[in-house]
Amino acid sequence: MADSTGVEAFIDGYRRTFETFDVAAIAACFTFPLGVTSDAETVSPAVVPDEARWTPVIARIVGAYRLLGVARATVRSLTVAEVTARIAQANAHWELQRADGTTVYDFHSSYTVAATPDGLRITAIAHDEGPRLAAAVATLRGAAAG
Repeated sequence: MADSTGVEAFIDGYRRTFETFDVAAIAACFTFPLGVTSDAETVSPAVVPDEARWTPVIARIVGAYRLLGVARATVRSLTVAEVTARIAQANAHWELQRADGTTVYDFHSSYTVAATPDGLRITAIAHDEGPRLAAAVATLRGAAAG
């Protein structure tokens, strides 16, 4: 069932999994094909057909998090709307932090979470993280060059 309590627990598990930087474990939180809509200079919808295509994306994000010193992700806010008994929409406002508690950046993601034979999994994601991640990396590289 994709009830609010179960989805909140799933998102918290997803957060904890991301904090491990274990790419395979993070990818296992999704099911495929996966719908991804990114908001940057333009809105970019895509369909990721399988885990093999998603894993390198997760690996790039994890690599950038390591470079930026991300130690943890906190949820500033989370709302869950039950769509059906097996599907919910979870909207999260995330904050990425360093070990000393300073903020790296914050972003928003919306997840379609569904009850699958393997348990709750993300079937679609929409987010605005791309430009924020790129800006943080560019700032770090600029500071390192200066």
